[in-house]
This record gives sequence, structure tokens and C-alpha cells, in this order.
Amino acid sequence: MLRTNGVEASLPPRLENLLATYEKNLQLEVFFIRNKATESLLEILPQQGDLIRAIEEMLPTLELPSASAAVLRARLLAADAIREGNQLEIAHEADELKNELQEMNAARIRIRQMRHISKTAYVQEEPTSRLQDWA
Repeated sequence: MLRTNGVEASLPPRLENLLATYEKNLQLEVFFIRNKATESLLEILPQQGDLIRAIEEMLPTLELPSASAAVLRARLLAADAIREGNQLEIAHEADELKNELQEMNAARIRIRQMRHISKTAYVQEEPTSRLQDWA
């Protein structure tokens, strides 16, 4: 049971379970993103998609009292805000990774250039006599 403005509001048990699981997984997403646990994040995202679809399919069939509908709306808005934050954080992490890869690629190119320079600049030419064409 949830309370809103002193009025008890309850959601159908299946919807409550789906919504609670979705909210919990959103918090796990935050944790995985911050700890750069990409594999764990990739494992949870398909489940999140299934939960969203299940909730969306259930919503049109519900007839909720206004207090319950308000609580549901508030929870869905809060979940959307967390989801948007997660998307922004993932985009930020992807940009950082892209920049890091570009820097590593530039360093790799510089190393290759330096190897080439060291091979060509320090190669000793075959000794030739300075007096060869003198006579």
C-alpha cells in the first residue's frame, strides 16, 4: 500500500511486482554504469525491455482509482527520469571511451613513426673510402 496525500493507494499485485522490479533494475543500471560493469549492464538491459513491454501492455487494461493512478504516474515519471539519466551517463562514458581510443590510436601512430625514424636515421651507411674517386 502506498500513501499519497493521506490516501492509501494500491496497485494490482502483478503491476506492483513488475514496477518494483523495473525500479530496482534501474538502480542496478546506475550501479553498473558507475562501476563500468558493461557485461552486467548488457545482461540486465534485455530484462528491462521485457519489463517495460509488460507494463505498457498492462496499463490500458487497468482501471485505477485516482489516488492509485497518481502514484503510478509519479513512479513512472521518476523511473523515466532515472532512465534518462542512465542514458546520458552511458553516452558520456561512450564519449570518454571514444576519446581514449583516439588518443591510443594517435600514440600508436607516433610509436610507429618513431620506430621508422629510428630504423632509417641510425642505419649506418656502408663505409666508403673518402679517397675512392681521388685518383
